[in-house]
Amino acid sequence: MARHRLRQGHRLAAAELLDRCVRALARDGVDDPDLAERWAYAHDRCTGDRGTSLPPDVVQRNIVWVTREDLEQGRRELAADRPFAAARCFAAADAIDPRGTHSAFLHATALHRAAVRAVRRATVAETPDGPAADVLSHLERAERCLHRAVPTARRALTDSALGLAAEELLASIQEQLGALRHRRANAARMAAACACLVDYQAFVAGSALTVSRADQDNVRSSLAGLAGRITRLRGGAPAGSAEARLLATLADGVADLQSRLPMPHRAGRR
Repeated sequence: MARHRLRQGHRLAAAELLDRCVRALARDGVDDPDLAERWAYAHDRCTGDRGTSLPPDVVQRNIVWVTREDLEQGRRELAADRPFAAARCFAAADAIDPRGTHSAFLHATALHRAAVRAVRRATVAETPDGPAADVLSHLERAERCLHRAVPTARRALTDSALGLAAEELLASIQEQLGALRHRRANAARMAAACACLVDYQAFVAGSALTVSRADQDNVRSSLAGLAGRITRLRGGAPAGSAEARLLATLADGVADLQSRLPMPHRAGRR
């Protein structure tokens, strides 16, 4: 009962329940070290999430005790290769007590695997005819997962039993984060170039050269705006990259459309 009270955030009620248990056992002369630890932990939780006077191993043992369901379900989700679901379980454990090192390590592991899953989806979507926005969306999700994994992995470093594994996990997360930033920047440039392609195709499909004289000024202005976007994007595109080649082709196409538009009509002098 006291454990469920702690899971629900009713810390004072849990401490009172454990007080009764301790007093009952004391009257019978029974010594229960586990109960004594849980009693101390419950009273420690009544002080909030600040520093504790309890030994670290006592705190961690009792956090595992309180968050048992979340940790077990999270491990099952990881074993079933469902990292996003696993991350939600470990986040629930952290919500009960944010000092847990076991939940932190498992949470960082789940987020790392979730990021790998998102990158894999980006690779599948990264086809010549695939929407560049889909690739960018998957990469952004992977980056968010890794950013969230960094502080949880660092929390796990404080546990001597997890230190080495947590160090290796954190190093892997940071290495992947660096590579992902570079890849996401490339995907963002390609998405912007593809947006220009869509606009260019709209001009072509709308027969920009055959619009009425009244609309030609609007078309001319819109083409100039598109040409400006293409020029800015070409300035940031690596030489020889796919987006650089696409933008060069678009620049030529827009310039051709602009050259074929009738000259602006100028009213004669009276």
